[in-house]
This record gives sequence, structure tokens and C-alpha cells, in this order.
Amino acid sequence: MKIRCSLFLLLLLCAPFASAEEHSSDNMNPIATISHDPGFCSIFHHWGFIGDSLCSGELESNYTNGEKRKGWNDMYEYSWGQRMCAQMGVEGENYSQGGETTHGWIEHFWNNPQNRNSNIDAKARPKQAYIMALGENDEHQKFAIGNTATDINKEDFTQNANTYAGCYAGIIQRVKSIQPDAVIFVVTMPKGSDPYNKVIRQMPELFPNVYLIDLEKHAPNYWGKDFRKRYFLGGHMNAAGYQWTAYMFLTYINWIIEQHWQDFVQAGFIGTPHKF
Repeated sequence: MKIRCSLFLLLLLCAPFASAEEHSSDNMNPIATISHDPGFCSIFHHWGFIGDSLCSGELESNYTNGEKRKGWNDMYEYSWGQRMCAQMGVEGENYSQGGETTHGWIEHFWNNPQNRNSNIDAKARPKQAYIMALGENDEHQKFAIGNTATDINKEDFTQNANTYAGCYAGIIQRVKSIQPDAVIFVVTMPKGSDPYNKVIRQMPELFPNVYLIDLEKHAPNYWGKDFRKRYFLGGHMNAAGYQWTAYMFLTYINWIIEQHWQDFVQAGFIGTPHKF
């Protein structure tokens, strides 16, 4: 399988070379200033990361054991999700692999867990919080977008249409089926994916405890050579690039929690039988 790099993180990572004013014309950009402090993200002790290559810490290689051979390597310990967990001092699992799509995720991580992350089963250990970063490969493969008004069955996700809208919502519904109170952060792609991003933006309106990380609106639109030399290996990021991405997500999610603090006062009870 040819692995395609997800553009949504490639674009956002140029932020270290831009000022806060360059990031946004308004004062409400959550990532105008990137913090290395995990902040209130640490109220969640169990995380799940749903995505494709850049969610998997994928590193490109040109040689293996001295032999010239192009390789795409899912190195999960370097993924932004695992770097987030290291910053927070908590645990998390990657439900991701290079080249993944929404339809493929349902098959590879839910229905019949066979994937490059040791065949991890997303149903096995429900999490308190998830980040969902899928879409670039759906767009690349021209997977039908569909419509959230007609393609989602709220009572039975197995009846959702086989479209991007139906599958994307279906992943959220599956997560909610094992952890009803889970908090899910859905991520838009920053460039060239408007129809797909429209679907993503509708998810918080359709499901409870779903919040938008809007990179299309807030991610810096820079593509500098200096940045690529520093943070890329080929078409994917290097270890430093994934670390910076972890800082970015922590900064954005901390902002969301501070903006909606009343929604998170019982975060510690997610996954327990307790309520206040």
C-alpha cells in the first residue's frame, strides 16, 4: 500500500516561524502562541488517537540495513499522541496507521482488528478522550463525501451510508457505544478540503461531548524551506516535527477546556460508574 502523508499537519507545523499576528487576523486563535505546558489536558488520563500516517509518527527512510529501499515506517513512540501523553504523564493508544481512511479504519481497527499497530483493537480499552484526525486519504482516493442529513442513522450506526459522512460519524458512534461520555476532538484539514471539512465541522452539532479543532481556520499557512529542513524527512515529519505537533494540540485543547470549563467538571468520572 502506498502511504500518503496527511496535509493537515504538514501545513500547521510551520508556526514556529510566524508571529502570533501572522497566525490570525483575530484575537481568538487558540494556537497563536504555542505552549509546552499540557495545562488542563492532563485531566484526561486515558487517550485514544484515531488517524493516518501523521497520527502514527510515520518516518520516511531511504535505506534499510544499508540497502537502498524507500520505506514508510509507523513509529508510534514518536507520534504526536504519544508525545502528548509523555508531556501529560498519562497513557494513550494509537488507533492509526499510514494510508488509513474512515472506511478502512472501521474495518482495520473495529470490525476485524488487523493493522500495523500489533492488530490493536479500538474496542478493547475505552478511553476518556480521543483525537480524530482522518480525511486526507479519503480525499486523495475521492471517497464519496455524502451528506450528514441523510447518511447517519442515530439509532444504528451499522446502517450509516458508506460515505465519508456516514463513516466519519460512524467512528464517533462506535466510540460512544463503548464510552458514552468520552470527549472527542475532531480535526479539520487546513487546506484544499472544504467539502470534507464541512462534514467534520458538523460533528459537534450532531453528537454530545464532541469539540472542533479547526486547523483550516487557525493553522498557519506557511511552507518555508527552513522549516522543512528542520522538521521533515521527505514527505513526512521527523521526530522534532511530531513533538511540536504535540505542543500544538495540547495548546488548542487546553484552550477548548478553558472556554467550556463547565463541560469538563466531571471529566474524572468518565469510564466509571460515578456521577455528580
